[in-house]
Amino acid sequence: MSKAAFDIAMKELGTAEIFGDSHRNGGDNSRIVEYHAATSLRATSDEIAWCASFVNWCLKKATIDGTNSARARSFVTWGVAVSLEEAQRGDIVVLSRGTNPLFGHVGFFAGQEGKSVLVLGGNQSNKVSISPYPLHRILSIRRAIMPSETPSPTTFRIPSVFQWIAAAPTLIGKIQRFIASAQAKNWTTSAVALVALVAYLGNLFGLPIDDGTVRMLEAAAIAVIGFFTGKQVINPQKLDAAWKSLSSLAEDITHGQT
Repeated sequence: MSKAAFDIAMKELGTAEIFGDSHRNGGDNSRIVEYHAATSLRATSDEIAWCASFVNWCLKKATIDGTNSARARSFVTWGVAVSLEEAQRGDIVVLSRGTNPLFGHVGFFAGQEGKSVLVLGGNQSNKVSISPYPLHRILSIRRAIMPSETPSPTTFRIPSVFQWIAAAPTLIGKIQRFIASAQAKNWTTSAVALVALVAYLGNLFGLPIDDGTVRMLEAAAIAVIGFFTGKQVINPQKLDAAWKSLSSLAEDITHGQT
């Protein structure tokens, strides 16, 4: 946990993008551009997704190493995993956004309210705010490893009954998608759906399944399905190249967008 980073983030509440023509309205918000400078992207526009940039900036100000990435899901393997029940202010919440494993949202844990997690983050309605998000969107809750701490040998955990209930709608949807694809004998879609299901379950159990792991699992699943069905499917190398190209594009344009 980093209370210092959370306190720094609290002082930024209200920082917002400048809308409209940048020349007529005073340009981009220099504070948000400063957030971007805390990542390798170093974007110069406040209209480029900045939730991960904001978290990295706050951590840097608190002398804690972040991910140096403007991608929200870069925090899925950062620090160590903690459960929702263990979460404290200063922990970092990584959220899903749609079904695309490239996209997500990240911010600081600010509490829980009913079936929602309260997140203190940037790029929430185009500003720094505390906003609620459905619990089922939680991919992982991470805690900083402080210099005096030794990381636990594993992040594996058994989800609580409440977590299973919260995750049930998303989990059922992913299972149904896989079954429907398999019944339609759409092998490529089946492989992607299976990997999405495995990745979601992995994150639910606290395992560090990042985008690189998802990419390798997809290639392996497609290869296995092709072997057993004798169907011609996408070449894993081509899939890997296409994914890298898409990842690069997302890094420059839309990664981490809420």
